Amino acid sequence: MMVITSVKNQRISQVLDLGKARERKESGYFALEGAREIERALNCGYKPHTVFWCRSVLSPASSQILSMLPSAVDRLEVAPQVYAKIAVRESSDGMVVIFEQKRHDLPTLPQRPLRLILAVQGLEKPGNLGAILRSSDAAGADALFLVDQQVDLYNPLVLRASVGTAFAQTVVALSSGELKRLATERGWQIVAAALHGSAVPYTDIDYTRPTVILLGTEAVGLTANWLHESDKVAQIPMAGIADSLNVSVAGAVMLFEARRQISSASLTG
Repeated sequence: MMVITSVKNQRISQVLDLGKARERKESGYFALEGAREIERALNCGYKPHTVFWCRSVLSPASSQILSMLPSAVDRLEVAPQVYAKIAVRESSDGMVVIFEQKRHDLPTLPQRPLRLILAVQGLEKPGNLGAILRSSDAAGADALFLVDQQVDLYNPLVLRASVGTAFAQTVVALSSGELKRLATERGWQIVAAALHGSAVPYTDIDYTRPTVILLGTEAVGLTANWLHESDKVAQIPMAGIADSLNVSVAGAVMLFEARRQISSASLTG
């Protein structure tokens, strides 16, 4: 088997191009590293296209995955210096897999009843989106809405921060107008998280009815229209000198309160 030894090889250039949002959007593919993340993507039905692997740093977990990939997947061995070029992380198990993206537009939203949804408007930082994906997965949210989307779900930093939980969730990109229309059609209450005069403590909200918890951007929060168009505005009381939490932390706090109420209601009901 021939080993790719040049970082200027055309196939290597294609992998590097997937580090750019525009290339990911136009090609419909993304690059993924890390045995745990790759295994989770495969288990969640993502289709592998090409695998680049390096013999000298291939971990036992990656070796097992490599042996189990469908025969149609193109396997390309690369030299250590080439692998160092295409790998974003220092410890990524010696393998990078190119996967086909899935659709995340409104038609992919399940028609089944959704009880707890986390929505983030205009989020800008990939690390925060990755952390939010972990929280929504851990709390058992039925879906994550990317409202007025700014961050690419398949950004390598998002996937790394999500530790593969991005692949197991229903993630839908939609506009503010589409969210408002859906909430009306499906009977969801929208609970906006904001520091506002009308806000009540987040624990005073009844989350046992179908709910969308809506968070804003890291810098300025939600757009002003949501302060008037939401059913409730909630805030997390602060005991120290800080007046707010990181958006991913705020989302986790509210999600787990909602999950607590839902679980308690199911036990008593």
